[in-house]
Amino acid sequence: MNIDQLSYVVEVARVNSLAEAAGNLHITQSAVSQAITSLEHELGLKLFKRSRLGTFPTAEGQSLIKKMTEAARMIQEIRLEAEHRTQMLNGELRLATMPAEMAALVKVISLLRSEHPGLQFEISEKGSKEIISDIRHDLVDLGFVGLPESMLHQEGLAFEAVYTGKLMIAVPRISPLAARKSLTSEEVRGQWFALYKDDYVEAYIKEFTRQFGPVQVLFKTNNGGAVQSALQEGLAVTVGHDYSFYSLGGPLRDNLVMLDVEGFVQEPVHFGWIWSESRKRPAYQYIIDRFKHESRFGGWRSQ
Repeated sequence: MNIDQLSYVVEVARVNSLAEAAGNLHITQSAVSQAITSLEHELGLKLFKRSRLGTFPTAEGQSLIKKMTEAARMIQEIRLEAEHRTQMLNGELRLATMPAEMAALVKVISLLRSEHPGLQFEISEKGSKEIISDIRHDLVDLGFVGLPESMLHQEGLAFEAVYTGKLMIAVPRISPLAARKSLTSEEVRGQWFALYKDDYVEAYIKEFTRQFGPVQVLFKTNNGGAVQSALQEGLAVTVGHDYSFYSLGGPLRDNLVMLDVEGFVQEPVHFGWIWSESRKRPAYQYIIDRFKHESRFGGWRSQ
């Protein structure tokens, strides 16, 4: 068993796909498959069951994969800490993020402060376009945003993606619609919506209205808790990034179902970190690397 094999197993278990894991790891699918097969032969048991629906841990492989995940986490922690311990980071960093990633960002900040006490942080929760505007006006140093495919290249700004996803309809599990995998446009129009004030959510609603007619909006807000409350009470549905859904805490995520809208085509959305090309500091890459580490091992796509 080697470190590469551990990394491949963890990534395949996280995304349940050989092809997606290979893409995330920037290697070929055959290399991932061969490495895992070799490890299975070495261990004398099957770690994964492959099917047309994906690649999933076997019953006997689950406990081993859990231990491999912890081992890979510790190895990556050692690498990250060793890489950045040699740099003395100080000063103030102004960070902004979409609501769903605040918890992960706070954890990253805690880790960074313990290693570099000279750093000070200011953090805010905003929509993607507002974050981009603040970076351009030197009000924010580094921000976590969602960018549609057509807006990936922002003049004067650098962007490093973490995940690619899309917008979906989130309904409470108590809703009769929760048993569905998708909704018709008429079913969507029959719901009340509680909407977070994000420019891309508004663009989604605008495009849906253009194609199918208007939806019923209960309220719009920049308070993520208000949207969550409306969903939990069964008062409304909402529009959200599938990335945000996978980032939610256990109880809330367990009470929501994400659904596509039949016949509604949208461009992919890329989630990641953005900053001014002229003002990058060493701490930026540390935060990005740590955040990827927390996202990868924190379980937001593992279920």
